[in-house]
Amino acid sequence: MSFVPIDSIGFVRSGGGRPIFAENGTTYLQAALGSTLKFSFTSGTFFDLLSVDLAEFSTTVTQATVHFVGYRFDGSIVTMDLITDGIIDGTGPLADFQTFHFDDRFTGLIRVEIPTFGWSLDNLVVSVPEPSTCCLLLVGGLLLGALKFRKRGND
Repeated sequence: MSFVPIDSIGFVRSGGGRPIFAENGTTYLQAALGSTLKFSFTSGTFFDLLSVDLAEFSTTVTQATVHFVGYRFDGSIVTMDLITDGIIDGTGPLADFQTFHFDDRFTGLIRVEIPTFGWSLDNLVVSVPEPSTCCLLLVGGLLLGALKFRKRGND
């Protein structure tokens, strides 16, 4: 999976005990002022977006609205705004990140963009749909037919 900026201003990897930033014990992506993010599989494989952990950018940004734009393989576009709870205390005892789940509109995606900034993102969960039984049977049948044809040509 590839994570790149939409525009020229990108995002950073952050985490690790800095008191004013979100903390969850792991490294995560963070979008400061003007930062953007888009992600997709480099192979073009489509995927379903299941969930993500989000937090505010820092203790000076008390709430974040994170706009997700999903581009589906059929050409349609789906959007969802996720709003963080405003609870962030950096290295303090409170949980800075919260988990959000996407609805069934976020399936068959080829790309997702986050054009907003002021957020921290971790634990992005995607699913790659398995090929259907019909597709597997069709491919298997084509391979068997090709082998039989090839064998006949050698006789």
